[in-house]
Amino acid sequence: MANGPLQNQMIEQRFLQGVNYVQQASHSIKKINTGELEHLNKILIAGDEESWRFEAAQVLIPTGKSHQFGLVSNPINKAREILGNALQMAGNREPKKAALYLYTEMILGHLFRDANRRTAVLAAIWILHGEGFTVDPQAMLDLPVPDLRIDKERQEFSKKFEALITED
Repeated sequence: MANGPLQNQMIEQRFLQGVNYVQQASHSIKKINTGELEHLNKILIAGDEESWRFEAAQVLIPTGKSHQFGLVSNPINKAREILGNALQMAGNREPKKAALYLYTEMILGHLFRDANRRTAVLAAIWILHGEGFTVDPQAMLDLPVPDLRIDKERQEFSKKFEALITED
């Protein structure tokens, strides 16, 4: 179902609020963790209810296909695993690879009930800013996401994603 203009404006405002939060937090003593991921998601959805997804979900992906996400028994543990791997990559001086990994795995995992892609963008920006890189948040959000389960499409997407990233 399509959003109306006012709802789209609210979504955009919440995204900008999330970007501002990430820009400040990534240059402070705060570290990205599952609590911060949940906080980012709550900024985006403006909700106080449970944001993690524990049930099955069906999502229409940009290719027009519908993808069924199975039951998630513990999305927090999955997020912790994804974050741990991404932070290890960033610590090994591979921040672009870390941001891409974090972004794609969060989308593929569909860990939240809503705003998974926007949450993934904010998390990727956090990793990049913390390592001295910049990216236009809107350009990253506007980057068309193909079916990331298909290797060729994922590789093409990776090149476009990394092209958005510049060093400070």
